[in-house]
Amino acid sequence: MKQQHAFQEREREVYHKIAPALSLLDDPDDSVSLHITEYLASFGSMIVPIIRKELKDQQSTHGIATLENVLRKLQAEGLHEVKEYVLSCRNRQITPDMYTLFDLLSHFGYPESNAWIIEAQLNAMADAVKDHIEHTGAHNEEQRINSLNAVFFDQFSYRPPSSHYYLPEHCFFYSVTEKRIGIPLALSILYIILGNKSGISLQGIGMPLHFLVKSTKLDTFIDVYNYGVTLTKEDCLNFLIKAGIPYSETMLDPVDSEDMLFRMLRNLYHCYKREQSEWELEQIVAILEFFDIEH
Repeated sequence: MKQQHAFQEREREVYHKIAPALSLLDDPDDSVSLHITEYLASFGSMIVPIIRKELKDQQSTHGIATLENVLRKLQAEGLHEVKEYVLSCRNRQITPDMYTLFDLLSHFGYPESNAWIIEAQLNAMADAVKDHIEHTGAHNEEQRINSLNAVFFDQFSYRPPSSHYYLPEHCFFYSVTEKRIGIPLALSILYIILGNKSGISLQGIGMPLHFLVKSTKLDTFIDVYNYGVTLTKEDCLNFLIKAGIPYSETMLDPVDSEDMLFRMLRNLYHCYKREQSEWELEQIVAILEFFDIEH
């Protein structure tokens, strides 16, 4: 409650600071619009809720364009941070932290995304998993994963989309944790992070067409998109045969967070292409081409 009050107070303070700039939104002078865009964007993510409210009330076409440019500038900064973080990790020869990487990507879809809030939610869920493990007396890995499933799917109701699969919102931490709906990869990433926070060591498996998760202690695979159902290697092979994909042993190898990022970027490419969101599509194409990733 105190944090919410502090946030509202900060938002009011920011609004008073930017009110003079907002009053000039309908000024047709391009130099004024550019100055306003730069000024508003300088406040960072804290200004996004205000911008979204202003967009709903704004009557001027010129004003709407300026406000949208502010959001796009912040979105572009988020994607730039993703690129810089990957390059930094490569230079240090380390694997990017999964949570950090996908939190940064979330800023592209939702510049207002707050890493602290999302991580607090995951920490609370991890505590619930640990409590469930203790309460049920889960000792072996299968039982511990059952506890993870009970919390992730039953208690917190994470699930696949029932319609409109290709909405970009199904890919980003911010919207997936808010609505608890996501594509297989997004759900799997959150599931892996939650499992690892709960003391269950999980890896991502980049099987073609359908991302899976695997415990480092078991031979079977977990289909997070289908509410944690267990799959054998033979099940995966049959899936690939039905899909007309020649099987290779490497298809069931673990992948790292950077591989997951590129897979998610390709998903976003198809989402934005389907939505005919030209600006967003251009940004995704640019980062894929920068890393020499086919889309």
